[in-house]
Amino acid sequence: MEKYAIILNPRAGRGKAATKEQELLKIFRTEIGSYDLFRTEYPNHAKEIAAGLKNDYSVIIAVGGDGTVHETVNGMMGGKAALGAIPLGSGNDFIKMLNLPKSFSGILEVIRQNKRKKIDIGKIGESYFPNGLGIGFDALVTKESKEVKKLRGFLIYLYAVLKTVFSYHNELITFSANGKSEQREIFLIAVGNGKAEGGGFYLTPAAEFDDGLLDVCIIRGLSKREIFKYLPKAMNGKHVHLEQVEMLRTNQLQILSENGIAAHADGELLGLDLKRLDISLLPLALEVIYNDQVTASKV
Repeated sequence: MEKYAIILNPRAGRGKAATKEQELLKIFRTEIGSYDLFRTEYPNHAKEIAAGLKNDYSVIIAVGGDGTVHETVNGMMGGKAALGAIPLGSGNDFIKMLNLPKSFSGILEVIRQNKRKKIDIGKIGESYFPNGLGIGFDALVTKESKEVKKLRGFLIYLYAVLKTVFSYHNELITFSANGKSEQREIFLIAVGNGKAEGGGFYLTPAAEFDDGLLDVCIIRGLSKREIFKYLPKAMNGKHVHLEQVEMLRTNQLQILSENGIAAHADGELLGLDLKRLDISLLPLALEVIYNDQVTASKV
């Protein structure tokens, strides 16, 4: 019999998770049965909780957004438990890859059926990321989005993008991957294990999280006019053929910045003036609960 732990972030989705908690738990009891509930209380708490549970539970279910999943995965690595996820955050980009139904009851039916899949996990320094990294403009948008209080969902990221555009300057970096190293001026670099980030910007739309490779999107230095012209195309992945964009795949890369550059992992800010980023991929390193049907149905 499976043993379930739920890690719930009450602050996810600007408090949405807290308001949905009782509804979710009632359906869980009906659809699946017993569980142990753990609520996060401060940053990185989900990581601490998951680290203590990873060998004692069959499934650890992260309830929140990409940040909650990120913390939970960082605590779970090396354990025996599989990851389940229920989207109640602002972005929910990683969870898009799990092909889940839209409703609580539909998601919990997938969890009950215990359909599993092994996926790759990215690593930067000593931190893991299941979905992706953003470097440069992308990371400063993440910083700005954390300060938005009144908006919800995708509007948070759209507002943060518009606010960041006017203060951002392109960055000079040295980029090394696939045996090549070169210096270049960039607007942003997205490293995707998943397809989307920032609440729905499909910067690496062809990424698969079980192919042993990271998809990398490099957008060269842009003028303000070019930003407004081309960035909207990234919302649906239509930027990939632009001359300002380079797409590549690799399992390891390095980024050096003499002046320091901003970066985030799964929407969690890593720093604003990082000098060196060593990024790699751990193939098939984590088991997740996954809907193997072609299309996630609404239940």
